[in-house]
Amino acid sequence: LILFQILDDTQPGSQEVAVHKARTAARFKRPTKALEETVAGGRQALLSLPGVTAVEGGLPIVAAGRVVGAVGVSGVKAPEDAQVAKAAIAALN
Repeated sequence: LILFQILDDTQPGSQEVAVHKARTAARFKRPTKALEETVAGGRQALLSLPGVTAVEGGLPIVAAGRVVGAVGVSGVKAPEDAQVAKAAIAALN
């Protein structure tokens, strides 16, 4: 974990979920939405893998074709979490 930022009055559960989303996106080298869709498509076994948070809002950070980190956001609806994560990555570029 390199940077962790929260807004005032953020519920502790959302804080932990954001970290887990980022770790999942980095370790599996894909957006957490892709994993969520896989589970929704019937591949429930994915949930038995260690370190999987299959909820939209985690995005890998890719530089020169390699995953170098990830952003995880939690606290609003999952699609909105993803929008915030996308904005954070755009700000890095």
